[in-house]
Amino acid sequence: MILSRPIRAGIILAVALGVAGCATQAPSPASPPKPCGAAPTFAEGGERSTLWIRTSAEFRAVSEQTYRAALTALAEGRATSVWTAEPTQTGDLAALPPAIVMDIDETVLDNSAPQAQMLLDETCFGEFASVWDAWVARRSAPAVPGAVEFIRAARALKDPQGRPVRIFFITNRECSRRDGNESACPQQDDTAANLRTLGLDSPTLPDDLMIKGERPEWVSEKLSRRLEVARQYRIVLNVGDDLSDFLPEVRRQTVSVRDQARCAHDSEWGRRWFMIPNPMYGSWLVALGPDAGAALAGEPQVLEDCGRR
Repeated sequence: MILSRPIRAGIILAVALGVAGCATQAPSPASPPKPCGAAPTFAEGGERSTLWIRTSAEFRAVSEQTYRAALTALAEGRATSVWTAEPTQTGDLAALPPAIVMDIDETVLDNSAPQAQMLLDETCFGEFASVWDAWVARRSAPAVPGAVEFIRAARALKDPQGRPVRIFFITNRECSRRDGNESACPQQDDTAANLRTLGLDSPTLPDDLMIKGERPEWVSEKLSRRLEVARQYRIVLNVGDDLSDFLPEVRRQTVSVRDQARCAHDSEWGRRWFMIPNPMYGSWLVALGPDAGAALAGEPQVLEDCGRR
């Protein structure tokens, strides 16, 4: 089609005006500032790991199979008087009734919901304590897959002397005062109530919860609390989601030192010690340091086959 001269001129003028308009258009607004300034937000970069916990069939399968394996081990351990999951206990322990020690968060109670919300809200590190305490106060965490069935089955078992298996929950949920609440440790009340909603009540439940800060010596390091249990009970199994649930003095160690500690107790894993996977947070993440890029680019720093080859 051939355009007349006036039409061609009009098109050229329109194009010229459009180009000029683009040239003088105000620049796009800058990205909004980070809510936490230069500091990273809490759980930054944890989208995939949180989604894996919340949505994958794989997580449910591995958690349930871990608890089933633990129950099988318990059947053997409760009947053997020299069997203990606590390295400080030695010799014939037949005089002591059987017990299991378990972590709470990401071992019995699933806290992926607040983790997801903190990612969506870009929660700052300084806000974490209040956000976390509000979640604990809701008393509504669901169970980690397999945990309820394991605890119920374990409590129904007895040792050869007819003594039932008692379960102690050693948790770093921390005792702290709360406005409008007279309790010295409302977090203990909340955790007990949460366990009851899952059908995990027991006559000794309040005493079974060993909360960080409940006693002055009960700090983040859990050994003092395991030793308290070991004075009166033979610890048959230990179940947790962090290396520090099993071993002392590993919480702030390097990746290689932590892995050497794992290998030094290689025979315990899957027999007396049972680990629930938690890719969302933990002392493993602290060991990597703040630079995720450098950690990705570097060598893993872990031992292949614990040097058995």
